[in-house]
Amino acid sequence: MKRTIWVLLIAAMTMAAGTKASAQYADLARKGTSLYSGTEKLTTGQMQALFDSTGGAVTYDAWRSASRGFNAGKGLLISFGALTGAGLLTTGIGAVGLMVEGVAVGIGTAMFAPLAVASGNDLGLDYDSKFAGVAVAGVCMVGAGLACMIAGTTVYCIYKKKLNDMTETCGRYVSSVSLSFGPQKYGTGFALTF
Repeated sequence: MKRTIWVLLIAAMTMAAGTKASAQYADLARKGTSLYSGTEKLTTGQMQALFDSTGGAVTYDAWRSASRGFNAGKGLLISFGALTGAGLLTTGIGAVGLMVEGVAVGIGTAMFAPLAVASGNDLGLDYDSKFAGVAVAGVCMVGAGLACMIAGTTVYCIYKKKLNDMTETCGRYVSSVSLSFGPQKYGTGFALTF
């Protein structure tokens, strides 16, 4: 009995010594700037242990830096997407206003031009659009928003790729550890696979 306990104890110690820190994260996945093992979100300490197990191939500081860049790119996309949307709305309002003003001036001219000609007076039409500035402001908002969305997309894609590459690198260092008892290559006994 003592011998069996010692064999099991030595097997457990061997398995614990041979297990990498990353072995518990065999199904590693990234969602946003977080790492998940299955459905469990890894804590900061778990992530640091995971990155340490890569032997310096990936560091936690590099992950945090890439996460900040990823979030900045996402923020640029959201904020300047909203600016572009507001610019489109403003341009639409300006265009409708210009159209309504043009129709009103056209109808007024059509109605009063014959009277002005018949009386011999100058019609004195002074057209000063109130919506031209709104339309120009909308076009400027759309242009600025689109330019900044291109920059945001670039930043977002660059840092998303970095996070994906780091996750893939960590996945390569993940190993599954198993301890089995039974017939092995050179007889019957325990087999530690990692």
